[in-house]
Amino acid sequence: MKPKNNAENFGECICIRCPLYTDCNKNKAERLFCARTKSECAMDSSKMCLCPTGCPVYEKSQLAGAYFCAVELKD
Repeated sequence: MKPKNNAENFGECICIRCPLYTDCNKNKAERLFCARTKSECAMDSSKMCLCPTGCPVYEKSQLAGAYFCAVELKD
């Protein structure tokens, strides 16, 4: 389930601490970049996504796997 784009999720989001989060994501205001839609920014596939290891939005939205920012999610 794709997380809602709301203040509660923004407050719980750990994206800005993710090794995949870059200045590009910041400049494009890609909040929840890992779980809303495919990022417009290039992703470094050698870095690991933090989502499966303690992101409240990941758990609450019942996401599975990782690298959501590199693929399209279905609603």
